[in-house]
Amino acid sequence: MKSLHELIQFLDLDMMADDVALQGLFIDSRAVTPNSVFVAVQGEQHHGLEFVDKAIEQGAVLVLTDRIVENQNEIPQLFIEDLNSRLPQLAKWFYQDPSSRLKVIGITGTNGKTSSAHYLAQLLNPHANVAVMGTLGNGLLGELKPSPNTTLETLALNHLLNEFVQQQVEYVVMEVSSHAVALQRIAGLQFEVLALTQVTRDHLDFHQTEQAYREVKKSLFLEYPAQHWVLNTEDAMGLWLAKNAQQPSVIGYAKQLKSGEDSTLYFQSVNYDVDGFSGACFYQAAVYPLRVSLMGVFNVENLLCALGCCQALGFSWQQLEDTLVDLKPVAGRMQIVHQSPTVLIDYAHTPDALHSLLVACKQHLSNSVAKLWLVFGCGGDRDQGKRPLMGKVAQSIADQVVITDDNPRYEDPRHIVEQILEGMTTSPVVIHNRSQAVQFVVEQAQADDMIVIAGKGHEDYQDIQGVKYPLQDAVLVERAFNQTKHH
Repeated sequence: MKSLHELIQFLDLDMMADDVALQGLFIDSRAVTPNSVFVAVQGEQHHGLEFVDKAIEQGAVLVLTDRIVENQNEIPQLFIEDLNSRLPQLAKWFYQDPSSRLKVIGITGTNGKTSSAHYLAQLLNPHANVAVMGTLGNGLLGELKPSPNTTLETLALNHLLNEFVQQQVEYVVMEVSSHAVALQRIAGLQFEVLALTQVTRDHLDFHQTEQAYREVKKSLFLEYPAQHWVLNTEDAMGLWLAKNAQQPSVIGYAKQLKSGEDSTLYFQSVNYDVDGFSGACFYQAAVYPLRVSLMGVFNVENLLCALGCCQALGFSWQQLEDTLVDLKPVAGRMQIVHQSPTVLIDYAHTPDALHSLLVACKQHLSNSVAKLWLVFGCGGDRDQGKRPLMGKVAQSIADQVVITDDNPRYEDPRHIVEQILEGMTTSPVVIHNRSQAVQFVVEQAQADDMIVIAGKGHEDYQDIQGVKYPLQDAVLVERAFNQTKHH
């Protein structure tokens, strides 16, 4: 860490102050620790100066701000006009360039970032200390703490990277969102590997146009140094980057090789069944048989992305194969929680996500008479327009549908169900109590069938009238089978 005098010198400020060893730089007043610096800049809704008292109470010894106001506080308050633009460099200097002391793998893309990141972390974990940063939280693999954003703001990001250095972490697998690139959260970071899953339309509320969104994604590769690129060559941007790369090392991956594609990692064949998928994987110029307990064609892509990163980092197939056999899905993302019948839980809570989920599950049905059961509902106090659309998707793909409660919040669950039914021409079973709905399907399904419980995924609560009651789909499934004998 740095001292207060060193900070004053770095910022080229003219001030006198008693020297003190500084413990950190913080934008969030709640995160401030004793002998640290509070950085007060404009947030989404409030300016940091509104929270100076809280920061001082937490132990701040200095305030840096981009707004001139009379200082009535008991600690120095320094005005720096271009403070926001200087934060990445300040964080990099203060925390001694932590990304250069780690092997940081950045994964971006519209979909698949979270799964790809967690598969990669699992594959690396037997060989070194691995940390993960992303949607499901930040920290050592298996010890994640909730994150306010997919990618942290620059001060918190560098602070955490520095903690990883102290914990002797070697690899950091980081999901990189388009917001993080556009808002300069990752400015100054060094990457060992940059990977692209795929780019489709998303976040137009922030980027305004699809073209602007795509340009931000592309800029991650063109403007940030990395030793290796891992690119999905079945995606237009991935293929463009592969063909125009000035990088010393590019690994292209594709589900199956097509003529003219520049892919070095792909499956020669993929077979889907109730236990997952299998195939012959072309890796490091050799072919290896592979079977994993992952569901869905998109998980083929996510796994290839993770394998591509392993290849870039120099791992042989022999180093990975034991871990591949035991690869676990991300909690609540096409997660198999029971077999015979196969039961999986998933976070899908939009029409598109539900459609992709059900189509993927159909691929895994073992025979033509096996049925696909779906248990789902819609959240209250959220987009009502999607409810009939989800009902329509459910009816068009699933063989048997049971509608239940998701998180009703402050809405009447009966009203939510009525809106789902508007999109359906048949009359599905409706069981509002989620536990009873799961119990019903478990009792009705045959051994070859597949049961999908959608909407809540990894969540461990149900929100009813503002109260979060303990409830977890995986636990409901286990309880239902304990009460039911299957033949």
